Amino acid sequence: MAAVAVGTDGVAVAEAASPRGLRRALLAAAGGLMLAAAFPNLELAPLAWIGLVPILLAARGLRLRGAFAIGWLGGLAFYLGTVYWVAYTIVSYTAIPFPLAVGCLVLMTSILALYHGAFVAGLAWLDARRLPTVWLAAPLWVTLEWLRGWFVIGFPWAGLGYSQYRFHDLAQMAEVTGVYGISAVLVLFNVVAAAVVSEQGRRAGRLVPVLIVTSVLVVGLPLAGRLRAASLAARPPAGTLAVALVQGNVAQDHKWDPAFQDDTTARYRELTLAAAGERPALIVWPETATPFFFQEAGPHRRDLLGLAGEADAYLLFGSPAFRRAAHGGYDELNRAYLVSPAGREVDSYDKIKLVPFGEYVPFRRVFFFVDQIVHAIGTVVPGVVPTVFEIPGARFGVLICYEGIFPALTRQFVAGGADFLVNVTNDAWYGRTSAPRQHLAHATLRAVENRVPLVRAANTGISAIIDPDGRIRWEGPLFEPLWRVEHIAWPGVRTFYAEHGDVFVYACVLATLAAFGYGAWRARADASDRSSGPSGAA
Repeated sequence: MAAVAVGTDGVAVAEAASPRGLRRALLAAAGGLMLAAAFPNLELAPLAWIGLVPILLAARGLRLRGAFAIGWLGGLAFYLGTVYWVAYTIVSYTAIPFPLAVGCLVLMTSILALYHGAFVAGLAWLDARRLPTVWLAAPLWVTLEWLRGWFVIGFPWAGLGYSQYRFHDLAQMAEVTGVYGISAVLVLFNVVAAAVVSEQGRRAGRLVPVLIVTSVLVVGLPLAGRLRAASLAARPPAGTLAVALVQGNVAQDHKWDPAFQDDTTARYRELTLAAAGERPALIVWPETATPFFFQEAGPHRRDLLGLAGEADAYLLFGSPAFRRAAHGGYDELNRAYLVSPAGREVDSYDKIKLVPFGEYVPFRRVFFFVDQIVHAIGTVVPGVVPTVFEIPGARFGVLICYEGIFPALTRQFVAGGADFLVNVTNDAWYGRTSAPRQHLAHATLRAVENRVPLVRAANTGISAIIDPDGRIRWEGPLFEPLWRVEHIAWPGVRTFYAEHGDVFVYACVLATLAAFGYGAWRARADASDRSSGPSGAA
């Protein structure tokens, strides 16, 4: 099969400072920015289908090191364009000045860009060993995207497939492959497009098989997705529930200020009782909504237990918690509680996936100085058990904030019997950047993967109701206090993804390992043939 647009016949180092090298760099950066523009807030989703093409063309003919540099540069532009809000958060809620915050952002994005560099370099390596890179590019991308979700600190934000969260027909495939399948289709299309541009004359004829497969996938998958969504919509629901969500809109600098504690509790009480007028079975507050430790006995706890009775509904809310640590002190937890209309605590869930540098410091020996600089940093420890809450007529799982971007964790709740999902979060940290909408985009795919509705309560927004097909039925505005009552329904099906997890990912990993293993064997065989050639025989 024809090469994708990378190779080993170039002289990357010599070109680095040349006008041609500059053109390559600009092309790679343009590709990264195109990919970034496919995500919120711009949401130019079609650009995700071609954004990799400039990067692949820029790497054409380069050796391994040059190909890696081009991929890294494209990745750097992509991450700077998608997670720029990290600098805003650092400046707004820490003592770090703006120039140093920008430095932290550049360091973070430089590390994340290594995955893009590895992708382009990997294609160059495989192409040099005459392997069919157009077929192997998608498995390689998925492998790297999956690795990014847990190595080094686990940051699967802005996986390529999330750019298509409003392309509902294609998104339906996630119930089998997870969001990674959508990424694979996008990468295949990009790689084939780059190959078509690169190949000329007779060599282009070798692209016919992959062009046929790509065409079938691009047409067939959305068609199958539309039919699948329609068939699920036509099914009688396995269950329904009236759910209320409350968006308190409490400013981050007021959340833990004792002077605003009474105002915060009064606001949530008012919004809750207003929502209770429509008789919801469950009322959901955001992450850490209570400005106190609910587990401590006292008037605040009693008032909250009484509020559930007054509203005559189950009340789910986030609250900080603590437990005795082995060293004798206390560990902090990010917890969600469920209280019954009878005013009794039913169950709780402790957040398992924590935000690095926000709730804990990874590699503390390396970042020993962080506690001295970042005053707002937490000391939270992770939970262990993915609790499935139960109320009359329904069971549900709770994703606290950042957990909504982890497919494997989410499916554990549904595999454990959850009929729907609740995502409680506090996105006040991000202001009016694109982060709240990016966060919401991730949540939509969790609904599709597991075919369950998702209720999202965010402190400052974006609160939303998401149907099992990933459509956002309702979403609220940013930075407004509000309440909303909706009837959700679930089809009662268990998807392939919910039952079996990342089988598609594992297949991609195996294909990638096999390709690199075969490539290494072929390289050794070629070297052996050369050493035993005519000159060696003489």
